Amino acid sequence: MPDWLSEHVGEIALLIYIVYPLIKRWWDRRKERRERKETRTQTPKQTQTKTSTQAKTRATTQAKTRTSAQAKTAQQTESRPKEAQFLEAARKRLNRLKQETSRLLLRAQTDPRLARLAPALGKDLLGRIEPIERSLRGNPTISTVVQDATLIQGLEELLRYLSAMAQQRTSGRSSFLADADAMADACYAPILEFAAVQGLDLRTTRPVSVAGDWSLSIVPRFASTRVAPLRLPAGFDDNLWRWPAIAHEVAHDFYFSLETIERDLRGRLGLPHRVEVPMSEMELDGGWLRRIYGAWLPEVFADLLGALMLGPAYVETMVRSFRNPGSPQRTAAIFQDGGVIDEHPPERLRVYMATRVLHHLGRHESADELWERWQNDHPDVRFYYLPLGGDWVGLSEESMHAVADSMLDVLLQQPWPELDGFQLLNIPGLAYLHAEHAKVERLMSPLADGELVDADPRWIIAAAVLAAKAQPTLHDRILDAARRSIRGIGEQIELEETAPKERAPAGNIGAELVASSRRPDAIREAVALGAALTPYRRPRWR
Repeated sequence: MPDWLSEHVGEIALLIYIVYPLIKRWWDRRKERRERKETRTQTPKQTQTKTSTQAKTRATTQAKTRTSAQAKTAQQTESRPKEAQFLEAARKRLNRLKQETSRLLLRAQTDPRLARLAPALGKDLLGRIEPIERSLRGNPTISTVVQDATLIQGLEELLRYLSAMAQQRTSGRSSFLADADAMADACYAPILEFAAVQGLDLRTTRPVSVAGDWSLSIVPRFASTRVAPLRLPAGFDDNLWRWPAIAHEVAHDFYFSLETIERDLRGRLGLPHRVEVPMSEMELDGGWLRRIYGAWLPEVFADLLGALMLGPAYVETMVRSFRNPGSPQRTAAIFQDGGVIDEHPPERLRVYMATRVLHHLGRHESADELWERWQNDHPDVRFYYLPLGGDWVGLSEESMHAVADSMLDVLLQQPWPELDGFQLLNIPGLAYLHAEHAKVERLMSPLADGELVDADPRWIIAAAVLAAKAQPTLHDRILDAARRSIRGIGEQIELEETAPKERAPAGNIGAELVASSRRPDAIREAVALGAALTPYRRPRWR
């Protein structure tokens, strides 16, 4: 650009900004005068032709407007019956849903085996139907009808899940599910009584046992209802060492059903929800070692409450479930899940913390014996192993255990603001103290002899575990006596009903599939329960 142009570019731009509107106005006026002059020189015939053309154009435009309006009116007239039909269909679906729910609720109110489904059917299902009924009365808009139809579909799904649970609870396995219910109720009873007295708002009433092909776990606040399905895996009923884990799952439901625990406990302890895997060893200081327990807090709480409720029997099942003498270092490994620390602590740390709970309960001999047995089965493990940069880094056992000890001291010895200032050890009927241990010891010998006992299901299972530990060869007899002693709801009803005809065992897989196809109710039950419960992934017992 020339120097003179760069020096005067501002003046040139200002000149253009002022002169351009003047030139444009002059040009428009000139064009307007030229058009008026042409109009004056036209003949009358040309003027008439132009006027006629303009009139035709206006007439055509008006005709199109009338046609469009008529078409729109016709379209609205045709759409009204469809909207009315859609509204009527939604009302029929809702009425059918209400009738089916009412019938199932009536069964739940008269059949003890279905009693724990009644709150969900009454308040969570029928309670949600009433607002939809009010919404569909009168002349709701189409958008309101669509929204209500979506809600109806969700409630229909919920009814199918509850119906499948009801079918399972009245089938041939109702006795086993009733025994598991009784054990869960016994573990939950002190908590529910305490919550009722102190006015704590629990979102779940009682767990509901369901059997299927899944890991042992519980689903708190299932589908925003009061139902908490306690998912029992295949083979659970025949393995005594699994039964104490019900206390662990009950503790999970309590943790997630009382909203203040999750929120306030983390704030009180200063623990985060997520803990990312560190980028380098420079981050592995004392602060990070403490924060890592934030990822494990729900599992730590569940193990803590399980050991409080069942004492040495609970820790005995942990030792047996987590035992891995073939790969002892694996029990001390800290795993990650998508770049964050996994929700489950290392098995070694879980056993250590459970034995520390036994010390707080005064069961020092049992705690020392269990930890010594664990150490003997997993020798030469002095570190906890963290995956870092494609390799494993060892974390000092003393440092990890020191943090665990301090956390347990806080949880067990200090008052809980979330529990109206109570200590966990002081909740009536919750802790396994000396009197409870004396009851358990008295039950061990009769159970080993296969005799029936009359006691709380918690103490029956605890005594059965300790008796089987002392005499492993009597496992089956002890478990059978324990289950017969529990007398879960539904056992007498099942005995009074006509027993189903026994099916001859299938000789091969094909015969088994053919036999199963003759029982469509069982197939529907399995599909419905699997669809309802499998997508949920809550902290689980491993």
